[in-house]
Formats: sequence, C-alpha cells, structure tokens
Amino acid sequence: MTKDAARLVLVVEDDLSVRRPLEKFLEMHGFSVLTAETADEGVYELRKHRVVAAVVDLRLKLGSGRDVVASAPADVPVIIFSGVPSESAELERLRPRTRLIEKPYSLVMLVEALESMLADVKST
Repeated sequence: MTKDAARLVLVVEDDLSVRRPLEKFLEMHGFSVLTAETADEGVYELRKHRVVAAVVDLRLKLGSGRDVVASAPADVPVIIFSGVPSESAELERLRPRTRLIEKPYSLVMLVEALESMLADVKST
C-alpha cells in the first residue's frame, strides 16, 4: 500500500494495544501512518520517509524514544506521549515543534494537537 506523503505520520510505540488504536484513529482522520516498535526502527523510518509529523513514546522496550525525537528534522512536529512529563521537559525546551501529551491520553486531543502543530508549520 502506498502512503500519502502529504499526510504521512510516524508512530513509534512498542505496545500494540496503544499503537494499533492510534494508527486506526489517525487513518480515520485522513493520515497515512508508518509504525515502529523500537527506537532503531523509528530512526530508520525517519531516514527512509519524509513524514509530516511523528508521535513518539519515550519509554520503549528496545531503546529510547529520545533518539527518535532527536533524529526528527527540525521542521517536523513531534508529539511525545509519556506517563512521566519530566522525561520530556528538556526535549520540549531544546527542540522546536515538540509537544507533550501525557498518558493516559485522549485520541481526540492527540489528533487536535497534531492538526494544530501542522497548521503552525504551514503558516511559517
């Protein structure tokens, strides 16, 4: 299946029970979705594809989502979802276009934040 590059989002989450509903919800809202379970897979997908945004869990079983966030191009909005807000504070401060959404999270709120961040990119 070809991915629509205009709305291609990378989701990095190792928990299938979180990743799958998020992927389906994003697709219902017009996004094409790439998924990765590990930090290495996430970094690989960022190098291989031009995504418009990334949604990254910081605590992965294999590696740290921080590596994915740091590898994302500066113009790509990144939503970090984490149950520990202090983990993302430094990344939000250092990297432009980065926002935290705390777990447990609302899928609606996540998509609204993503749409808002993408609109901000288009207006700059």
